[in-house]
Amino acid sequence: MNEHSFIKSVHRYLPSDFFKWKIHDTYTSGVPDTFYAGPAGILFVEYKYVKNLPKKGSTCVKTTLSYLQIQWLNKMVEFNQNAALVIGCEDTAVILTNKEWVNDLTKKEYLERAIPRKHVATWIVKACLG
Repeated sequence: MNEHSFIKSVHRYLPSDFFKWKIHDTYTSGVPDTFYAGPAGILFVEYKYVKNLPKKGSTCVKTTLSYLQIQWLNKMVEFNQNAALVIGCEDTAVILTNKEWVNDLTKKEYLERAIPRKHVATWIVKACLG
């Protein structure tokens, strides 16, 4: 699996009429991967996918965001908009919000916070539909 197929696997759990936009902007750096919208609000999500977790629990799972991606997500939070980084590995993911994306996670932290992809979709829907 790669990042693109991970995003698709999350989107499979979204309602068919849910407003989602997989952003592909070759002109502006830092733009998040996806935009979601509903009556309760909008949500920008940057996705990262790691093929394997580190072997040791204290080793970091890197967020690997570029400077411009961090600036974009931070600006959305400052504008009181929903923004998140979703780090996926295999069938699980961790959702980072409120500027949590500035720090890497240890493997132990990842495992403690990991949720199934289906629950990522549920979180997205709740953020936009209430």
